[in-house]
Amino acid sequence: MESKQVICSQCGAMIPPGEARCPYCGSAYAPAAEREYMEKLEQVREDLDRVGEAGAEASHREIRHVSSRVLRILGVTLIIALLLACAAYWHRQRENTENRKEYLWQQTAFSELDQLYEEGEYDAVLEKIHTYEKEGHKIYRWEHLSLFEIYESTIYVDRFLESRAKGLFEEEDAVVLLYDELKFRGIDHQSGVPAADLERIHAMTAPYENDLTEIFRMSEEDLAFFDRRLSESGGYPTFSDCEEYVRNHPEIISN
Repeated sequence: MESKQVICSQCGAMIPPGEARCPYCGSAYAPAAEREYMEKLEQVREDLDRVGEAGAEASHREIRHVSSRVLRILGVTLIIALLLACAAYWHRQRENTENRKEYLWQQTAFSELDQLYEEGEYDAVLEKIHTYEKEGHKIYRWEHLSLFEIYESTIYVDRFLESRAKGLFEEEDAVVLLYDELKFRGIDHQSGVPAADLERIHAMTAPYENDLTEIFRMSEEDLAFFDRRLSESGGYPTFSDCEEYVRNHPEIISN
């Protein structure tokens, strides 16, 4: 067919062998055009096969790359988990050891404090408490600590009242004095204070029971406010409340 000359059905010109179209008018010669189309289709198929093979190979490489990365991440994660587990175990062991040491220390130290407490050696107890706190011991576990917090506050209150009597009383002094005086009032809101200690504290703070109304000029409404705040905070005053009250009542300083 390729050697046979074909006459164009449109213009009558001779179409060269193998040509799919008339070189003069462009009309298609069906058999040759079909052959050209099939050859192009075959070429497209071969190209698609090559692309598919290349894509599969690339996909395999990508899968291997991702798998390798996932394995590395899992390995690192496992190592980190093991390290954290070891650290947690070591911390628990150390904590248990420290707790045992602290427990043994408390058996001795608290017994000594109890003896001094029963003997009424309050200043000696305070000195030991300060020493133990500096050493980092858990002195807050001692059942009589609240009493000695109040006792120490009475020492500071006496000093501030003495300074006030001498006319050496500034705003900062009034704030600290009010804070300590409110601690006396808040002791009944604290939990876990032994009944015997509460009796001693009430006797200890009795000389100061009128200071809030006489020195700080508190009204019933003021007292109710601070009682509510003490109840909310477990018996401990808020320093910012004391600052605000003194700042709003300058007559406390001037008188």
